[in-house]
Amino acid sequence: MSRYDSPDNGTRLPNDLTDKAVDLGLRATDTIGRALAQVEGTANQLIEEGSEARANIQKVAGNFGRAIDRSLSDQPMTTLGFAVAAGFVLGALWKA
Repeated sequence: MSRYDSPDNGTRLPNDLTDKAVDLGLRATDTIGRALAQVEGTANQLIEEGSEARANIQKVAGNFGRAIDRSLSDQPMTTLGFAVAAGFVLGALWKA
């Protein structure tokens, strides 16, 4: 009796292929699910870090604004000199 003359009437091979295909599909689905969960976790972490960075930038901007206001009221000419110097440096960098 050859291997093709099995008593299951030739249904064993298609069933094995179907089982393997289903198994591969389940593994692929599991792998994709884990990858998506990791991407989602990373995205949430980046959003949280971005929110923290935005809050820190707002604090620095507020502190800088208060320092400029205080400098303008205490030493207006010195503040004007620094502004002119900063404008000159930025203009030189812009040309380069």
